[in-house]
Amino acid sequence: MTVAAFLKNHFSLILVLALIIIILIVSWSYIAVAIFAASLAVVGMPLYRRLHRKLPAPFSSFIVTTLISAIIAAIFMIILLVLVSDSGTISEMINSIVAFIGNVFNLPVGADAGGSIVSTLLGVLSPALPEFVVSAASVGVYAFIGCILFYAMLYLFLIFGEKICADLWSIIPEQSRPNVGLMAGRTKDILFSLYIVNFVVALITFALAVPFFFLLGYGHVTFYSVLCGLFALVPALGPLMIIIFVAVYAISIGDWFGLILTMTMGYFLTCILTDFFLSPKLTAKRVKIRPMLMFIGFFGGAAVMGLLGFVLGPVLLVLGIAAYEIFFKEMRLVKKEIDTAGAAHPAASEDLPVSADKSVVPEKAASSENISSGEKQ
Repeated sequence: MTVAAFLKNHFSLILVLALIIIILIVSWSYIAVAIFAASLAVVGMPLYRRLHRKLPAPFSSFIVTTLISAIIAAIFMIILLVLVSDSGTISEMINSIVAFIGNVFNLPVGADAGGSIVSTLLGVLSPALPEFVVSAASVGVYAFIGCILFYAMLYLFLIFGEKICADLWSIIPEQSRPNVGLMAGRTKDILFSLYIVNFVVALITFALAVPFFFLLGYGHVTFYSVLCGLFALVPALGPLMIIIFVAVYAISIGDWFGLILTMTMGYFLTCILTDFFLSPKLTAKRVKIRPMLMFIGFFGGAAVMGLLGFVLGPVLLVLGIAAYEIFFKEMRLVKKEIDTAGAAHPAASEDLPVSADKSVVPEKAASSENISSGEKQ
């Protein structure tokens, strides 16, 4: 079929494709919100199905969407409350760190170094304060719109997700459905593992941080442990930021034993054991791939695509591995077909007899010669 004939017969498909491209270009700034909502809809779908057996679809989707949104909002609220409730501890640690830096570089630093630095920064930034307020307001509006879009998209994905999947499944050729089903199953498994395993790892990180901060002896054990557990939910940062902050504080007060303890026991319990071993191990157990590959998916995706890469990185990695398996599976079938065809229809040069000077003898002449040779015998 020529290009002109295809355009004539399938003009509506070309129009739809162009419309999709335009929509993606216009709404690209919120594409991360759509991906995040779709991935959470996959995780929340089993609960939605269970509720939908007894309740109408809109009400079931409303319950699941509200529950997921409330969990996300609760995480951010807990982080904010923990920081505000013990802000005096943070201020004291910052003052100690700033005073230590001032002594090292021979800078005049008072007792309230943190407050002085904040005042100085405000004085320097005050001319640009209106512009900063406008920028902060723009970010706030952007975040508010993103939250509304996230809720609406998650709500709609839960209701229409199965229909969308059924429509996509209906246009897949029959012989390709097993391979597509394999990739879809792997994607669902990795999304379940990403979100559920992250909560499990956050709880384990909190439990491991409690004995460490108790042994460290800086007090506020619950405060530090909760921070480590909550930061474990942050893909690109994790409790490593807390460990670095505590280590710098230990240096500022001259607590070398605390520094060694933080960089060994603290780093091992809250970072190595969780981010580098436990999280990839639990995820790999669900999707049955090596933990090191999951480690590459977690941190490689975050390095390339930011926080969104923490979700897309492992998904793309698992899909790539599935594509590798499917490719060689299909190529083995192709090879088998070629070998079978070659065995059933050998090459013409192999069927033709060859004379003494290696030239091909015509089939008729060869037959006569063979018959005559047989007669001579």
